[in-house]
Amino acid sequence: MVFPVRVFTKICILAADPPAGHERRLLQARKGPHSPRPEPRQEEARHISTGAVKSFQGISGPRVLPPITSARSKSFLTSIEKNIKSEEEKLSAVGQLDAEQQYIIYGQAFDKIIEYCTDYKRLLTAIKQEYDEFIDATKQGEINAMHLHTKLKRLASEPTTLMYYRKRAAELEDRIDIVNKDSQRIENELQKLLDERRVKTPQIEEAGTPQNEINPTAPIPGMTIEDSLNMAALIKYHQHLDDKKSALLADMKTKFVPIQKKQELDVKLSIALQEREEVELINQRLLDSYRKKRAIADTISSWARSDKSLSLHEALAQMVGKENEVKDDTAATNVFEDLDPRKGQEAEALLEYVERFNELFVNGQYKAAAVYAAHSPRGILRNMETMEKFRGVVVGKDDLSPLMMFFEALMESSSFAKHPVNAALTLEAIKCALSHDKMEHVVHWVTQQRITFSEALGDVIWDYGESEPYHKVTCLALAQLIYRKCSSLRKAALCMCLQGQIQGALDYTYQSKRFLLDDYLFLLKKCPTAELINGLTKEWNGKAAALSVGQAVLSLLCTDHKEYGFQLLESIYQCGEAALEQVILNDVVCTPEGWVEIAEECSSNDYRQLSEKIKSIVVSQDGVVEISSKDVDAKIMEHVYM
Repeated sequence: MVFPVRVFTKICILAADPPAGHERRLLQARKGPHSPRPEPRQEEARHISTGAVKSFQGISGPRVLPPITSARSKSFLTSIEKNIKSEEEKLSAVGQLDAEQQYIIYGQAFDKIIEYCTDYKRLLTAIKQEYDEFIDATKQGEINAMHLHTKLKRLASEPTTLMYYRKRAAELEDRIDIVNKDSQRIENELQKLLDERRVKTPQIEEAGTPQNEINPTAPIPGMTIEDSLNMAALIKYHQHLDDKKSALLADMKTKFVPIQKKQELDVKLSIALQEREEVELINQRLLDSYRKKRAIADTISSWARSDKSLSLHEALAQMVGKENEVKDDTAATNVFEDLDPRKGQEAEALLEYVERFNELFVNGQYKAAAVYAAHSPRGILRNMETMEKFRGVVVGKDDLSPLMMFFEALMESSSFAKHPVNAALTLEAIKCALSHDKMEHVVHWVTQQRITFSEALGDVIWDYGESEPYHKVTCLALAQLIYRKCSSLRKAALCMCLQGQIQGALDYTYQSKRFLLDDYLFLLKKCPTAELINGLTKEWNGKAAALSVGQAVLSLLCTDHKEYGFQLLESIYQCGEAALEQVILNDVVCTPEGWVEIAEECSSNDYRQLSEKIKSIVVSQDGVVEISSKDVDAKIMEHVYM
């Protein structure tokens, strides 16, 4: 519902310039008869009134209030009027100016007036609320009236609908009666035809061959109901069945044999296989006899050509115990097996296999060729030459790399127990998978142990983790597994330290008997953490410390992590001077010269108090003399010039 323009105008003027008597009555009703009078705003109200009346000159009716002369009020009312007019023009241009849109426009203008007129804000808000409630009630009434009208129309049309339904039901019943009569007539005709066929063509049963009963009312397979009622179609289909029967009888004589023949062939095959096994046993015994006789003959020939310093019996006894005779046996076996006809057949099969692989490769069937090469007999295609062949294929950027297909097929056909992929192919496969961001393939191949582990393989995965921080944790875990498998102890321990497994790394290093001093120093330089340094310089489960304090600090001074060494000494010094002195005196690995070097480094890095304490402890040892920094060279070389 739309605000009446006249009402809206009067509300605007009253809000801007209320009558003096009306304002007093409202204030007295609100604050009581004895409330103080507010300051008059009549002059400003008259100005606002004048502007409001001038703004709405297009509205008919007498002017009941004085004009508005205030520039502020006049500009406000002018902006309100322009805003209403512009919004209506915009909506009229697109054909959307309806009662609902006008209500929204005038409601927004009313809200602005309420915000502007602070004195009558509560009154104007109450007026607007009453209008909103009245409009909402009107809308709801229209909606209810529409629903009631629809319901009334539906109720009015129910008798007509019911009449049509009854008429349709009567029509369907008549049609059902017609269909039932036709069905009964067709069944009677079919039964009559079947009875006539039984009289004309009596059943002829073959002796000893039971026949299944045929349901005469069932539809004929391969024919529709219309064709089954057409005599010409029945005769044609009968001729087709006769021809098919004749063809089957002819095929039974030429293409098929009785089942008893298959059973006889199975028996013959089992007998032939059994005879083959017996012949192979005899052949194996003959081979063993041949190898023994060949070895004896060679020994006798060599004894005959010798100086006969040994007897023939002694020469034969030595022949049995020598390892080179085993090689002779193997050579003899190989010579004998060259005469085996199965060798030629196997060579032909391998040649055909390679030709088939080349055919697939040339035709661009790279996936099939990769699977073919991965499952090649004796691994003839599981080599670097085949890999280079797949590497040389150029494909589009979005296509899967044939080299990646080859490595996937190679890994799928491999197993740890039988024939894992060799070290060279493993390294190339991992590099290829990482270059294609196939980290999940690398994890699967390594954890399933289908590859040959090597230190170079661990280095490749390590480097990839350094370049790809997102996969660094996974790469460290895989590299640790690989390094442990190939006995690279120091790198395995370093991977554990970088993963935060300091205690596990210390336990691993102390339990390993092959962890040397250089390995501990390598670990300390690559991962200098306070926890690791404390673990290496203290006893571990009853075992002596791997490094002395002086040795650890000296090794750290050669790197960019010397601060860790200073922190270690500072922590010891904070426990008391006696603790630091005991550490220095009990250190049998680090020499006094080394401790002096440590003290000088402490002094140059603002640890002067610690430096002086170390020097005093070192100088206090027996046999240690401090040489002044002045005239050092002169005193050392003094005996040369004496």
